Amino acid sequence: MKEVRNNMNTRRLFAVSGIALLGALGGCQSVGPDYTAPSFDLVGAYTPEIPVITASQADHGRWWESTTDPVLQGLINEGVTNNIDLRIAISRIRAAAATARGVEGANGPTIGATLDSSADRSTSSRASGDHVDDLGFGAGIDLSWTADLWGGQTREEEVAKADYLRQVYLREDVYRTMIADIIGNYIELRGAQKRLALLQDSLDLQRQTSNIVQVRLQTGLGSELDLSRARAEVADLEATVPTLQTSIDRSINAISILVGAQPGSHRDLLLDVSPLPEFQSSPPIGIPADLLRRRPDVRAAELALISATSQIGVETATLYPELTLRGSLALGATGYGTGPIVRTAMAAIGALLDATLYDGGERRANITVAEEEAEQAFLTYRQTLLAAIEEVESAIYGYVGAMQQRDSLIASVQYHRDAFEQSRVRYVQGLSDFLDVLDSQRSLTGSLQSLADAETDLELETINLYSAAGLSVEDVERYASQEGVTLVNG
Repeated sequence: MKEVRNNMNTRRLFAVSGIALLGALGGCQSVGPDYTAPSFDLVGAYTPEIPVITASQADHGRWWESTTDPVLQGLINEGVTNNIDLRIAISRIRAAAATARGVEGANGPTIGATLDSSADRSTSSRASGDHVDDLGFGAGIDLSWTADLWGGQTREEEVAKADYLRQVYLREDVYRTMIADIIGNYIELRGAQKRLALLQDSLDLQRQTSNIVQVRLQTGLGSELDLSRARAEVADLEATVPTLQTSIDRSINAISILVGAQPGSHRDLLLDVSPLPEFQSSPPIGIPADLLRRRPDVRAAELALISATSQIGVETATLYPELTLRGSLALGATGYGTGPIVRTAMAAIGALLDATLYDGGERRANITVAEEEAEQAFLTYRQTLLAAIEEVESAIYGYVGAMQQRDSLIASVQYHRDAFEQSRVRYVQGLSDFLDVLDSQRSLTGSLQSLADAETDLELETINLYSAAGLSVEDVERYASQEGVTLVNG
């Protein structure tokens, strides 16, 4: 009996030692390349000089939260809650998180359970016909676990985690662009409303001029030609009104879609004319290298490269044998009824070594595919970064150009207003021709409209620059720290 116990203890020791050895082997190395952030040779500054937009403004990554326009702030909040693209991005995050949990679960032990019962009745062949009932019950537990000898499972989890975090950053990029789209359409709406108001003022002025011509015609000082010209100018201005109204209607519909509502649902709210919105803060523009940290789309591209690099290890691990540990425990009891009760217990443990000897080059081909996909991910990462730098530089040029255009048009409007007043006075006094009045008034109207366009363009270029700068570092990197993922470029 003592010898049996010793043998059983020895078997248990070997089994425990074997499990410990497999655990030590699992994860002791990971095949495939480890991710190393690429080094981009970036110029230390942007080509154009970064303008000082407002020296008194504080740097704030979420600059849109500082708007002084309550209507715009309400639209932004509604968009954050209901924007459809944003909700799709959030759903993708949940799906990627579930995939990561599934990969982690699939790489862990698998435990199964069975439960069965049986009932038998036997009849004696003797004349008495005695019956014998036999009831039985059985239960079993099966365990299966594949050791991560070559780190392939670890690489799979790296892929899943990078894919999940990539969706988080893509959601942040949707958030960034959605905010810019809402504000951009809102600026275009307010700009069109301002141009329409200016057009109405020009129409009133032109109608007054037309009335003056008509009075002069009745007194014999004017001509039918002058009256026709004055009325034609009024008709030309009136023809522009529907175009501006169409632009207003389209902007309202676009805003409704961006906040996840039916087109036209915000018409009553937005038809009330308001000035162009202002913001009390702006993001720090920084240098091109900052975009590696501040732009969510650049971070998402980096995570795609991390995922693709880890996938090489996943495919490489298939070249090596796979070791699976399997165990089972079965308990049973029969004889309940009229028969003798018999209890049984069986335990087993074993290991299976699975190795593919020949596959026609399929696994090597899969490794090559993974390597090429990693190369594509690297090039996409670089392209995304360069596009982000180009977006910032173009926005700087656009902002500077819009600023210069607006300043010039301010002076132009004043000159045209003075010229119009002088020409009208001279016409009433009979010192100049009516064509001078029409020409100066037409120039003033065009100059006012151009100034309104320039002010709108300046606001839009400002928003383009703010959006191109990305989010604050803290807003972007907190997602990585929450998930325990360290980005080398962070």
